[in-house]
Amino acid sequence: MESIKTWFQDWSDACEYAKECAPDLSFLPGEPFTALFGVAAVCFFVWWWNERSLRAHMAAIAATYAPQPAVEAHEGLNAVLDRARAFFPTALKKAA
Repeated sequence: MESIKTWFQDWSDACEYAKECAPDLSFLPGEPFTALFGVAAVCFFVWWWNERSLRAHMAAIAATYAPQPAVEAHEGLNAVLDRARAFFPTALKKAA
């Protein structure tokens, strides 16, 4: 129970300190909402910047590990088959 009282006392001291250090924005219309809007704008900007950098990073990774076109895979197979066919005489090719 004593730790809860200490926690609330620390919270109260922090709030008093924050009021002393915070700039006085009472001249602005709707002052508490102005501060909330400012915090929300900063949070949104940080989120947007993070998403932008993640998309760029993921695009770079996707470009690095993109699968090669299927045509290139078949070209190697066709070259091997052509070399194998060269070993058989044409008479056997016609019989098959």
